[in-house]
Amino acid sequence: MRSLSLSVPNALLLAGALAAASCGRGGEPAGSGADPDPLLPAPGGAAAARSTPAAGVVVPDEVLVDQDGAPVRLRELAKDRVLVVNFVFTTCTTICSPMSAIFGRLQDELGGALERDVRLVSISLDPATDTPERLKGYADKFGRRPGWVFLTGSRERVSRVLDALGGRAPIKEQHTPVTLIGRAAEGRWTRIDGIAPPARLAGEVRAFLWRGTAAQGAGGRRLDDPWRNF
Repeated sequence: MRSLSLSVPNALLLAGALAAASCGRGGEPAGSGADPDPLLPAPGGAAAARSTPAAGVVVPDEVLVDQDGAPVRLRELAKDRVLVVNFVFTTCTTICSPMSAIFGRLQDELGGALERDVRLVSISLDPATDTPERLKGYADKFGRRPGWVFLTGSRERVSRVLDALGGRAPIKEQHTPVTLIGRAAEGRWTRIDGIAPPARLAGEVRAFLWRGTAAQGAGGRRLDDPWRNF
């Protein structure tokens, strides 16, 4: 499979096209008039992505390797943070670049909450090909910042992680766009199927931060404001 190198703007446009394809009714283009934001569902159509509670999702006690070649224990990565997880691979020619571009924009939506309260995690579906060096080059194209980590590792370890998170794709080229958002300690997760714009993902994250703050506040603990710079 040949590698496709999309610029971020082109990846965002492709994300919009994929969303529009899901939104159109009766095979007709959804919406008309001025060009819409490429990361928003097309006007007049159904939502491009569906959010549902995700039962059975577990962050396993596994160690993978990040884009810098450093070992990362997943449960430590998830500790005291909301995780936003997607599944990509560097030679993907369809949805991976749009999904990665959306995570790139999501960093801006999260502002100061990125890394402090939230971590973005992209897990390779092709660990045999996706070495740390390849992942670093791929991540750099999308403006990865601290708080967004790309993970790979041995096929066995990655397979166990994908199974635990519900992200395994028997044929990687046929995987569908999936984003998981949740808190490992609470065991509560939302699964988003489809291409969701960054503002929508940020809204889902805010809901988790608000619930976590409310629960901690009920215990009488003084809290920092999770909304600052977000």
